[in-house]
Amino acid sequence: MTDTVFEKSHSEHVEQASSSHDGSGHVANIGTDAHGFTADAEELPKGYYYSPFFLGTTVAIGLNLMGSTGGFALVAPVLGQIAVSLDAASSVIWLSLVYTMGLAVGLTLVGRITDTFGRRWFFIGGTALGCIGAIVSSTAKSINVLIGGQVLVGLSASTGYSYAFVIGELVPVKRRFIFNAIIFIFSFPTAGFGAAISTAFILKTSAGWRWAYYLLIILNGLTAILYGVFYFPPTFHQKHGKDHVSKFLRTFDWGGLFLYTAGLVLFILGLSSGDTLYPWVDARVLAPLIIGVLCLIALFVYESYAKLSQPLIPMEFFRNRGWVASMLSLSLGASVYYSQAIVWPQMTANVYAEGRLMWGGVVSSVVGIGITLGEIIGGGFAKHLGHWKLQCLTVITLGTLFLGLAALCKPDTPGMAIAFMMLATTFVGWNEALVLPICTIVIPDQAEIGTAAGVAGSSRSAISTVASTIYSVVLATRTATELGRQVPAAVIRAGLPADSVSAYMAAIAAGAPESLLSKVQGLTPNVIAAGTEAYRYAYTDAYKTIFLVSLAFGGLAIIASFFIPDVDHLMGGKVAATLSGREKEKYTDRTA
Repeated sequence: MTDTVFEKSHSEHVEQASSSHDGSGHVANIGTDAHGFTADAEELPKGYYYSPFFLGTTVAIGLNLMGSTGGFALVAPVLGQIAVSLDAASSVIWLSLVYTMGLAVGLTLVGRITDTFGRRWFFIGGTALGCIGAIVSSTAKSINVLIGGQVLVGLSASTGYSYAFVIGELVPVKRRFIFNAIIFIFSFPTAGFGAAISTAFILKTSAGWRWAYYLLIILNGLTAILYGVFYFPPTFHQKHGKDHVSKFLRTFDWGGLFLYTAGLVLFILGLSSGDTLYPWVDARVLAPLIIGVLCLIALFVYESYAKLSQPLIPMEFFRNRGWVASMLSLSLGASVYYSQAIVWPQMTANVYAEGRLMWGGVVSSVVGIGITLGEIIGGGFAKHLGHWKLQCLTVITLGTLFLGLAALCKPDTPGMAIAFMMLATTFVGWNEALVLPICTIVIPDQAEIGTAAGVAGSSRSAISTVASTIYSVVLATRTATELGRQVPAAVIRAGLPADSVSAYMAAIAAGAPESLLSKVQGLTPNVIAAGTEAYRYAYTDAYKTIFLVSLAFGGLAIIASFFIPDVDHLMGGKVAATLSGREKEKYTDRTA
């Protein structure tokens, strides 16, 4: 399979398929050509883009992404406050873990299952599930209940992060990038300003962190209603004619589903809990990690050699160089985002904020703002700039360069640090706006667009988790080293007795409460000032290592970009699916 498998004329005849399987196991009762397209742009009904169905669906997809990004971006910045509120310091990290696992597992399942059975009810149900999860979380009185609600929020997020194929299949290929940019605009409040909004909730409302979930209730509930009223993509019977659902349930890849779900959940669970919940040598880390890897290996063997009419993960994707390169560039670029989404807020609080909570919340949003802004710019200008491989190479190289330059920043250069972080994440977001749609364009059969985007999205989550774990381990090691090396020497020079250093360090580690600081013998204003300054420089040196480590992941993304294909010959006016609207309802007479 090559990158030019459907380099045929766009005038190719579209024929009505009967209710029988074609060579790929795909069944169609709607008019499709050899590559899964249903129509040309010129064949769309008049007023298609202005119809309530298309506009309502577009808004639903945008709000869905806003709520899905909010499940992480609104919650992650206030984990400390949640831990204090529910007395759950040791287990609050599970809120991030279950979200990541739900998203990683759900993306492939949503893509593959809805490719087969139709999308409408899965997206209505998925967003309703997110609403229920947010209700459970917002009313939780214990951390276990809150984690349970967050599991539902994470699973629901897989619908929002499926935007690339949900909107992509409804518009001509040449317009997929610009419509992705439109969807990214919707996500700006949560993906961009999530940390600032969460900080405002803490500082300005009596409900505090619970308002993050109140907002998710509103977004998910409204999205479910909009999908129900306006979203009418091809149904199961439009896809498969007179065939019954039971037939596809019998032949569905249940073995692959088990191996995929078990493998990915156990792998991410083991990887994420190492050195955060338990030591790396603990059986509670090693057992799920090893079993998860074995399940994933077994999955690829099973999918490669078992005779499956509906494989969960078609192995031909991994023989498609363009898809693999785009997926890797997407995943490695996202590794930068997820690592900095964790590191940058810490650096802001420990080095630059100096007690200014709201300022720190706003500046912590720079990563999200940069990524989202880059996605909007990239989607908006992608087709006009063309030269896809060169464009991807340029933006990921610039993103990597500026992130590496952030290692030059010092405690007294917050402006430079903000500028470098903003530039780096903007270019990384631009890269994501290019490579994710490319993952849906280079596949030979558009009937599998959901599967292609879903597998790429799951790979993005899994690879990002590996990268984030590496970043976290390196940061923890470097922080302990730098604090132990710089802070004691600084406070002793300022006059603190050597035998008081351990008490001083313990007090600072606990948040510097007056009850502990008052017990530190020999503590003076000069010592406090010297210690504060030493902490800032020690943290800066620790974070500097992370920026340098990021060069390795950025470098791999640059290498992957050399293999991204130019897709100009594929940027035609073909449409993979259309909205039918309610039965007997007509579009307006306005032209599309």
